[in-house]
Order: sequence, then C-alpha cells, then structure tokens
Amino acid sequence: MDRVTNYAMQGCSNNDEREEVEAAANAASQQHWMGSFHPYGMPPPVPPYFYPAPPTMPPPAGPPMQQVSEGPRVRGGDPDAGKSGPKVKLPNFNPEEDVNLTKWWLNISTDPVVNTGQRKEGFWLRIMKGYNSSRGVYPERSQKSLTTRWDYIKECCTKFSEFYSGVLRLNPSGMSDTDKTTEAMARYAAALQKPFTQMHSWKLLKDEPKWEACIGAHSKVHVLDDDSSDAAAGGGNGVGGPAESDAPASSGSKRPAGRDTTKAASKKAATSSSSSEYISQMNDMWGNKLSLIKETHAEMASHHATMAVLQEKKMTTERELEERRLALEERRLEMEKNDRECRMEMERSRAAKEERAEEERILSIDLDRCSPALRLFYQRQQEQILAKYSLPPP
Repeated sequence: MDRVTNYAMQGCSNNDEREEVEAAANAASQQHWMGSFHPYGMPPPVPPYFYPAPPTMPPPAGPPMQQVSEGPRVRGGDPDAGKSGPKVKLPNFNPEEDVNLTKWWLNISTDPVVNTGQRKEGFWLRIMKGYNSSRGVYPERSQKSLTTRWDYIKECCTKFSEFYSGVLRLNPSGMSDTDKTTEAMARYAAALQKPFTQMHSWKLLKDEPKWEACIGAHSKVHVLDDDSSDAAAGGGNGVGGPAESDAPASSGSKRPAGRDTTKAASKKAATSSSSSEYISQMNDMWGNKLSLIKETHAEMASHHATMAVLQEKKMTTERELEERRLALEERRLEMEKNDRECRMEMERSRAAKEERAEEERILSIDLDRCSPALRLFYQRQQEQILAKYSLPPP
C-alpha cells in the first residue's frame, strides 16, 4: 500500500493533488481495517489499488519542470560506479594554456636523463602530468586533447618558420627583427588566407635546438615528397623506358583535371600572384620608408647644426653683455667713491671755516667790557688760540 501511495505522490504536480492522494490512502486503509472484522463472514473487499485520475489542472505558469531520472542501481556499495552523464565540453585553449603546453613539450623532449629513449605514450603521459600540475585556474586537459592541440601548434609554427626563413634569406637592408617578423606574418596571412595566431608559442620554440631539428626533419620530408612525385611523373628511373613507349595511348594517358582541381589550381596561381604583388609593394614601401628616414636624418642634422650656431652666438652675446655690465658697475663704484671723498673734503673745509670764524670772534672780544667771569674765560680761550697759531708748522 505504501508503494502505491508513493507512486501516486510522484505523479502529483501540486499540493492539492498530494492532499487528495493522502485522503484517498487514509480512506482505503480504514476500509481495509474494517473489512478484516466483517460480521457476516464475507471476504474483505479488495483495496482499490488504482484510483480515478485526478481532475486536470491548468499547467502552472513559468518554465516546465525537469524530470530527474534515476541512475542505474549498482551492487557492491560503490557510489561512483553508476555515475553516467553527458560529457562536458571544455573551453578552447587560450594563449596561456598554449604557452604552458609548449614549455612542457620542450621540458620533456629535452630531458637529459631520459633523452631520446622515450615512447610516445610515456612521453605524452609525462607532458599531461606536468601540464595539469601547472595549469592554474584553467581546466584539466586529457592526453588526447593535448596531443591534438600540439599538432595544431606545431603545424602553424612550422609553416610560419618557413615564411620567416624565406624573409631571412632575402636579408632586406634596414629591417629590424620586428620588421622581419611582421613581414613573415604578412606572407603567412597572404598565402594561407588566415592570420598567424601562435606567435606566443613560436617565440618559445624558435631558438631551441630541438625545434630546429623538427623543422629540419619536416623540410627533408617535403623534399622527399617532391622527389617522389617527380619520379612518378617521369617514370621509375626518371626517363621513360621502352615499356612506356610500347604501352597503348589509352593506358598511358593521364586523367583530365576535374572542376575542383582546376579551381584550386587557379586559386593557387591567383594567391601566388597576389603574394608576389604584395611582396613588391612591401619592398617599394620599405624603400620609400628608408628614403624618408634618410631625409629626416639629414634635416635633423641640419637643424642641430643651426641650433649649435645660434647657441654659440647667444653665449657670445651674453658674455659681452656681462663684461659691459661689470665695467659699468666698476665705473659706478669709482664715481661713488670720488663723490664721497669730495663731500668729505667739503665737510672738512666747512668745519675749518666755522672754527676759524669762531676763533676770530673770540679774539675780537673786548675783555675790559666783559664781566670778571667771562673775562677770565675768554682770556684763556684767546691764549689757547694764540698758542695754536704761534707753534711752528709740523
């Protein structure tokens, strides 16, 4: 009975339906209890295991309810054995993860202890462990994800290295390392119709001997493929033998190129022509830039020479003005000194005149008409004056 009630409760969509199911379950349990003591000996009624369908209710407003499906039951008490769910798609690799993967590839591939005695499975297992140990906040990656990403990085960096080597072989004058890298990126974009997005990984790989060895092996593979294609086109020994000449024309004729092959060939020719036009335009642009730089340097040198002459004239004028100022200051001091001496001389002359006038006044006083006290005072003054003038000059 409880199991049936639980099934009915799971089918309810709101509280009203759950209350109706509980009421029906209580009523059925009461009938079963009363039927067990039927007074007339009749068999107890069978409890209604199937209830009438509840009245239909309008769907509730809002998003529909999601049904949760139970996972498979697992024996043995292992809670993780029955977990099965949809695979979660991890986000794409970003530049920081590419740099981390490149560093670990270099670290494991150049390990001096293991050296070249590494199998592919063990090699990438070590890279995966090292990458996930230093991944930081980024998601954990599987070995397959890392190998696939590394194949993409290796392909992009290999193609870019070929374009960069072509720029280095041209060795254009006046171009810095940054300019050469920019030129290689332009050639890459013009040839492949997409930008080069692995510059952060290429900067780590370009100077590593291990990477240079990989680039050399890749170039040798390309050369061998070209030779094999030429040999297949010209015959097994490079020259058509009698067997080929004796073969019928129908068996030796080559299948005509299809529409897609013709379109690809024309597109490749257009791309190569556009690439050559782009290279010529870049060369013209660099020539114009170099001539502009030379003209700018010449103008700057002329400007610096003119500024040096003007600075020398300015310093000469300032020196002459300073000398004139010092001469005028010296003349002013001398005039002030002479003026001061003249004033002192005039002051001494005036004081001497006043002293002489006072002495003449004292000498001209009539002592007989003065009072006895004044007579004595003026007499002594007259004696001192006469004594001063009676002494011989020094």
